[in-house]
Amino acid sequence: MTELSPLRMARLQVGKSQWHVAKETGISQSLVSLYERGLREPKPEHKKALAKLYGNKAQELWKS
Repeated sequence: MTELSPLRMARLQVGKSQWHVAKETGISQSLVSLYERGLREPKPEHKKALAKLYGNKAQELWKS
């Protein structure tokens, strides 16, 4: 079984699909997916938008 990334867990905790996250943040669904799988590092403004939507501080979602 695959371990979920902190970013994906945060999204699931707020009950949103990647599509809803994309619609609410303006970040494409494909980028949300890449971020969750650790294949791309989010831009600082994307980190801020995702952290705000998920109710987390950016440091709680990303180590950097």
